[in-house]
Amino acid sequence: MIDGDLAYFLTIASTGTLARAAEQLGISQPAVTKAIQRLERKVGVTLVERTARGSVLTEAGKIFHTRVLGVSMQLDSALQEARDIGGGHAGLLRIGATPATTSFALRSLFPTLLVERPAARVNVTTAFSDALLDAIDRREVELAVCPLPDTLDASMVKEVLYDDHYSLMVSTGHPLAERESVTLEDLVDCAWAASSRQEFARVQIEQAFAKHGYPRMRVVAEANSLAALFLIVSTTQLVSLINARSFDPGPLPFDIAVRPIQLDGLLRKVGLIRRAGYLSPIAQRAQEILRSAAREL
Repeated sequence: MIDGDLAYFLTIASTGTLARAAEQLGISQPAVTKAIQRLERKVGVTLVERTARGSVLTEAGKIFHTRVLGVSMQLDSALQEARDIGGGHAGLLRIGATPATTSFALRSLFPTLLVERPAARVNVTTAFSDALLDAIDRREVELAVCPLPDTLDASMVKEVLYDDHYSLMVSTGHPLAERESVTLEDLVDCAWAASSRQEFARVQIEQAFAKHGYPRMRVVAEANSLAALFLIVSTTQLVSLINARSFDPGPLPFDIAVRPIQLDGLLRKVGLIRRAGYLSPIAQRAQEILRSAAREL
């Protein structure tokens, strides 16, 4: 793991201000400033400039940041690999899944993984896609099963497992619950309960609205959990999205109705996301099991 002045430099680059970097690092702002000055003296060029909007990297700083970040990732991978070989973390799988992919991921992995590796420990994080990406970046999650974004940070890699179509989720008292299926045009005048603005499902449905020339979605309520969306939808006339293929319909509340959306191309690719580089042995095996399960869908 990169530490010292280089770590301070990486933190400034990611937070954008000296104040936020100092808060994240747990040190004073003058200490961060001195660290950057020391680093700049060693490098021989200015790396960070302070502006009215915060701290920005110079052109030299951007190139230096790319190189240091790559070295940091390689060093982190080397440390994790050494721990795995030493046995300290060889049996720990840190896996993430969205509310819609949790059922697929856990039904695929259990009991196979624990039968094969009785000493294994599994830590499961359930969150929407944007939060899972943050968890991967912080190395709190090693492998995530989630919708795949069109673009991904260079520090991460993705792999498609299967395609998943969207469905509409409404209360049983909503007029659209009487339909066998709905079109995008049916949703134009609806009020929505949605996940965060950065979550892939919301991004994709907003893009579909824009592509067809429809007004922007009218989002009345936002929630960061499927349970919260269930509660909001079941007690209001708001509509929301769900991916019925990967979600186990058994636990659906009795007052929730799910209807397919008829629109060619409105689907998302679900797959695996992880950091580039080293992958622990147990995560490699989990990846193989998930691939096999996806082929059987």
